[in-house]
Amino acid sequence: MNLLTTAPIFQSHMVLQRDKPMIIWGQAPGKTSVTVCLRIPSAAPQTATASPEGASALSGTWKCTLPPQPACENASITITCDHPSCETITLTQISIGDIWLACGQSNMEFFLRYDTDWEHVKAYDKNPKIHMYNVPQLAFEGQQRDTTGYGCWLEEGDIGFDSFSAPGYSFARNLQPHIDVPIGIIGCNWGGSTAAAWLDESCLANEPLAVYLREYQAALQEYPTEEMTRRSLEAWDFEISERHTQEFMPLLYGRNRAWQERYMKEHENDPFVPMGPYNINRPGGLYHQMLEPLIPFAIKGVLWYQGESDACHADLYDKLMTSLITWWRGKWQDELPFLFVQLAPFGVWLACDSKGYAIVRKKQELVSKTVPHTGMASIMDIGAYYDIHPKQKMEVGRRLALLARGKVYGEDILCESPEYLSAVRERTESAKSSALITLSFTNCGSLHRKELAADDISAAPKSIVSDGTHASINCTDGITGFVLLQENREIPITSITIKGASVALTAEALTDAPCTLQFAWADYAVVNLCNEAGLPIKPFQCEV
Repeated sequence: MNLLTTAPIFQSHMVLQRDKPMIIWGQAPGKTSVTVCLRIPSAAPQTATASPEGASALSGTWKCTLPPQPACENASITITCDHPSCETITLTQISIGDIWLACGQSNMEFFLRYDTDWEHVKAYDKNPKIHMYNVPQLAFEGQQRDTTGYGCWLEEGDIGFDSFSAPGYSFARNLQPHIDVPIGIIGCNWGGSTAAAWLDESCLANEPLAVYLREYQAALQEYPTEEMTRRSLEAWDFEISERHTQEFMPLLYGRNRAWQERYMKEHENDPFVPMGPYNINRPGGLYHQMLEPLIPFAIKGVLWYQGESDACHADLYDKLMTSLITWWRGKWQDELPFLFVQLAPFGVWLACDSKGYAIVRKKQELVSKTVPHTGMASIMDIGAYYDIHPKQKMEVGRRLALLARGKVYGEDILCESPEYLSAVRERTESAKSSALITLSFTNCGSLHRKELAADDISAAPKSIVSDGTHASINCTDGITGFVLLQENREIPITSITIKGASVALTAEALTDAPCTLQFAWADYAVVNLCNEAGLPIKPFQCEV
């Protein structure tokens, strides 16, 4: 057994971040020196040595920093130690390029093999400049899981490729040809996780975020310590069993409501992990188990797709995400770009519903407006009423790549969704009670109507009320999503016309009183108005 080791992320076929100091670390016998040598074709070797100092020497931890390097391929690293029992570590076929961290819950974790475009993706010509790494999913210290494709660097077609993040891979596939350097995507995600699990507990110490800590402390009182441990470990044995995996997997391909209801009835007595020290959603748990061990591995930026599990505290989501972004940037000591996905429309899936989603989306947009170096991709046009997991993840990745190209790499392209700018209301000549409302948008070029699949509307209930507002499934002139309200009643919209970057709505039976116009301003909505880049109009509400 070699007494000289590196952190698990450092392997052959890996990608290191270009143009930033490259920190490499691991374990070695105490009071020894470790030397790291980076060899790049047609360049002089770069060497860094870690000498034993203070606590690092006593714990056996070493850390070396190599100087920033431009993008390249076929580099190698040798790591040596002056302890006689340590063997040299040699890492080969290393690329230097841009690394993006793909984080969040199940919609970011969503495997390529479940995506609607998987058959096409399998037929792609291989791009050798794309490399992927899945951080092993470990819920608590000491947990043992043997999951294919996790903890190793992959390329397209390798074993484990089909279980990599579909949005993360699509982002790399769409971005790489435009920046022409190697790309590394690190998947660090877990289905059902709250954002509170992905940051340090200290970030939750103050109000109003302290509610997460209070709820956790209350949950700890439900079982004595030994009973908590017994129930948790029993549930984890079931959770990672082959039987459970095979029975649950069809849901990820998509199943109708009747199938879901049968599944819930058949599995209503399945064991579950109670909230406590073994639960993925304990505050800070996934941060310490999965993310913290990656720091300070240099990266270009972060992709984030999460929010479903925090709809129960929807009004706090902007504060939660702002704290998470601030904490991560502080730990990396880098003003990392954060590109995230606005929650898709959704109604009900298994025992989950979408209550609070409209508020979460509002808070997500607020973060994109108030936190520097962030960007939000809207996917309001690709939701499904009975599926919390939209299957068009390759399109989600494309939209994140557009954001990166425009907001991070500086391309002059249309990369953001249309955004409400202004509304003008005027009487029409045809009738005194008829009004014409003209809406203007930014980030358009020009608007167009996207063709809806047959089940986009028919699969949803015909009448939905969400948080006091009507769900945006109305369809006028083939355009969905608009709701006009006046004096606590819905006003029929009789016509909708697209005029370049504007939309004109005609409504009857309007009084002179103010009215409220909503677009996709509900937990569930159907949206089919897009700009020239195929990006949907973001939800908005305005007084007219």
